[in-house]
Amino acid sequence: MLLTAMRRALVRFFRFVFLGVLTLAPLIITVWLGSLLFTAAARLGSVISRPLAGPDAGEGMMLWTVFEVIIALSVLAAVGALAKSVAGRQVGQMVNRLVDHVPVAKTVYRGVEKMLASFGSTGEDTRKVVLIEFPSPDMKAIGLVTRRYIAADTGQELAAVYVPTTPNPSSGYIEIVPVDRLVWLDWSAQDAIQFIMSGGVIGPDRIAYGRSGPGKVVGDGAGSSPAGIDLAVGGSDGQAAVDANGQPPNRPGAV
Repeated sequence: MLLTAMRRALVRFFRFVFLGVLTLAPLIITVWLGSLLFTAAARLGSVISRPLAGPDAGEGMMLWTVFEVIIALSVLAAVGALAKSVAGRQVGQMVNRLVDHVPVAKTVYRGVEKMLASFGSTGEDTRKVVLIEFPSPDMKAIGLVTRRYIAADTGQELAAVYVPTTPNPSSGYIEIVPVDRLVWLDWSAQDAIQFIMSGGVIGPDRIAYGRSGPGKVVGDGAGSSPAGIDLAVGGSDGQAAVDANGQPPNRPGAV
């Protein structure tokens, strides 16, 4: 009898521990990421402050660390302002030419530069968020189109799709997918990253699931194939439903 009561108490205790972890997890992860950014900014500021004030200046002082973070933010703001000026563009071209002479650095630098430019573009180029058939035709994964190709042997249009992983979108893999097998979403890259990092909790309330055709975005009036289906997510009951025309049924709570 006593053993049974102890077992039940132990089960309840660990159940509360698990509930506590779920409750504090968002705060813990936020503080952890903030700490990483704060530490990175402090290290950047120390590169400037230590040579000027000495290697042991302010050692162990929190106020000095905050000062280094302020220095780092000021430097980043100055670089951002300089990048918009004519002189800044000239300096950027000089850096590009310098990096081009370093084989390994050239590969990494150019790759990161093109990826950031691709995700930061505006207008029609923002239509880069897609769904790919993974890991089976009946399941979809969020991807970001980084480039398009024409197959040299078949002439088929292909797309290089970066598929981020949850919860860290900086890790992922590249898939080469026929364009006509992609589902083009009317999401921004920021929408996709938030959706991935939050495990699907944060994101637009509507997502297209059927194939929309090459380069056509479902949900923004760009047109879709007859097979296109819109999935309505949300509502007061948290359920999802569609009708034959890809529209949510006319019921309370549907978005």
